[in-house]
Amino acid sequence: MVKEGSFVGYTDLSGYLHYKEDQIPKNSSLYISGYGINDTIFTLQNLKELDTVFLKSKEIVLPEFAVSSAQLEKLIIGNSNEGGWEVKSPIKSSNPKEGSVYRYTIRIKIPKNKGYYLGELKFFVSKILTSKVDLSLRVLVPKPTLKIKPGTINYIQDFSELLKENMIVTIDDPGWKTVEFMEPVLIPEGVKDLFFVFDLLEEKPTSNFALANQKTSKSIDLGFYSTEGHIGVFNLDPIHPAVEVTFLKEK
Repeated sequence: MVKEGSFVGYTDLSGYLHYKEDQIPKNSSLYISGYGINDTIFTLQNLKELDTVFLKSKEIVLPEFAVSSAQLEKLIIGNSNEGGWEVKSPIKSSNPKEGSVYRYTIRIKIPKNKGYYLGELKFFVSKILTSKVDLSLRVLVPKPTLKIKPGTINYIQDFSELLKENMIVTIDDPGWKTVEFMEPVLIPEGVKDLFFVFDLLEEKPTSNFALANQKTSKSIDLGFYSTEGHIGVFNLDPIHPAVEVTFLKEK
């Protein structure tokens, strides 16, 4: 994101992004946010002088975990058997900075977590979708010292990634979508809050991607994550995003 500009650019799936020099004001700051790296700000002048900028890797929680039992205990949060209540527009910031982009973010509260791992995620895409869109799915957990409070702004550096690599999901049409985690994604013991971030891979928010609402589970809340590195949960509401998450655990 060019902080002094009015546009956001996204790399392609190979990681490439090209700007023409006259697109960017001379005294600009560039903000980089992405999977596996710390959110970083540097000036255009620094980039020209250094030629190459090295970005720090995010701390990723990747505990070893092998599933050896055929008998698995399930914990299902949400209900994909019910439809969704339609929304009129995608989520937006109430006081956005120029160029700031919000990503759809869902917080799942996990009761008595004792070594569950992710099995499946389902989410209901609203009928307001106007075009096909790819999204990058991230799974985040707060670091042990961070307590999530509704309405409070937290910072992305206080969270850890759970996926080994980003998952690209293509959304062609509205309705329930299913994402299966083929490799075990262990939720560290004691974690109470799990965040799913849907990062749309489009230069401008033209697809009208949005999640429908439900009233099925108090354990599912609408969160927020912006390109400024702010992340958290909105003040709690009786209406919840239409999401179902299946956790698995050996008996």
